[in-house]
Amino acid sequence: MKNTKMLAVAAVAILAVAAIGAFALAQGGEEEKKGLYRLNADVSLVDMGRCSATPGVIMTIEQIYKDYYGDIGHDGLTLDDAKGDAEFWSQYGSWDSIVTKEEDGTLSLLISSAAKGPETVNMPVADNVVVMGTMYSETIYFLACAANNVAPYSEESFKNEAVMGYIGSVVAGGMDYTYYEEYDTRFLLDAVDKSTYADLKVNSVQRIDPELLTTVLNKVSDNGSKNTVYLASGTRISSAEHYSNNTAPATRAGVHYAFFAPSTISDVFQSIECIGAIMGFDDVTIDKVVQDIQLRLYKVHKAVEDSNKGKEPAKAYWEGSSGTAVSSAMATVILDYLGFDASLLDGAEHDMESLLSEKPKLILFYTNDGRSDAEKMRTDT
Repeated sequence: MKNTKMLAVAAVAILAVAAIGAFALAQGGEEEKKGLYRLNADVSLVDMGRCSATPGVIMTIEQIYKDYYGDIGHDGLTLDDAKGDAEFWSQYGSWDSIVTKEEDGTLSLLISSAAKGPETVNMPVADNVVVMGTMYSETIYFLACAANNVAPYSEESFKNEAVMGYIGSVVAGGMDYTYYEEYDTRFLLDAVDKSTYADLKVNSVQRIDPELLTTVLNKVSDNGSKNTVYLASGTRISSAEHYSNNTAPATRAGVHYAFFAPSTISDVFQSIECIGAIMGFDDVTIDKVVQDIQLRLYKVHKAVEDSNKGKEPAKAYWEGSSGTAVSSAMATVILDYLGFDASLLDGAEHDMESLLSEKPKLILFYTNDGRSDAEKMRTDT
């Protein structure tokens, strides 16, 4: 397939706001520096929704690189260059497919959850979906943009009737709509009418109300007259109770479900392919999304090699809004990919003195962290 540059336009407005916030956090004023400002570390603010197995993870990787290292460059590289780099391609470019298209038109999927592990399910192509997790809705958005040759997060995409019409017709419900409102998630807000959205009122599969989920799935599937698929985070379905609360309602409503538990960059491609197949996108469209990410990853890979040649990995510290270090697999993968020492991503609480001792060169926070800069940077202690 020819490589496309359709994803090259990043979320300029969003990243500009993040950059302003990061700049403010990194400065600490003209007076004697206090708290974590004494580290003179670079600070990056990242979107939590783009730190999982979604196409948007490439935007996070690129943003962190630019915040710390500067321009990525390597514009002359091609997908053939990436494929020709055997070590890169085997580790980051290839993946094992988990979807098979059967002769009768149905799909056989290898899905996974922390509670049950891998399991094979069979389903038809979806007419609509109920989604618990932004990775699913964002992946569908990226695929719709690829099908209509517009760049994700561009103004053109938000004004494209085919893209917005498609999202509005297939995303029938799922996670709390107020989440999309709070974080101005335009690809859903501009497409899906709140009055018709079947809201599950929670943002985690661990807090699912099975009675409400049954009601929602019955409603959006018209009691079986539509092929509805329930998409949810397999990583967070970590107990028998979580599994039952998310699967029993689907079984009662006659609705298919698919859970994913991604933990590597290759899993991003795996998930895109599988979600694309569930939604009925053709291989050409799926390839457009995947190949663009592969090339952009390779450019970052080469830039990191150039920037870190002969250097020891710099430590990075990534903190969630609870005040403890994040411990997600994908966060560690992102930092490892960018050449950082991710040993501080241990889920523990790190006080100011310990961080001053560890001397991280990069500090990361989520854009939806409601704490003040003083709290984050420990200047109020």
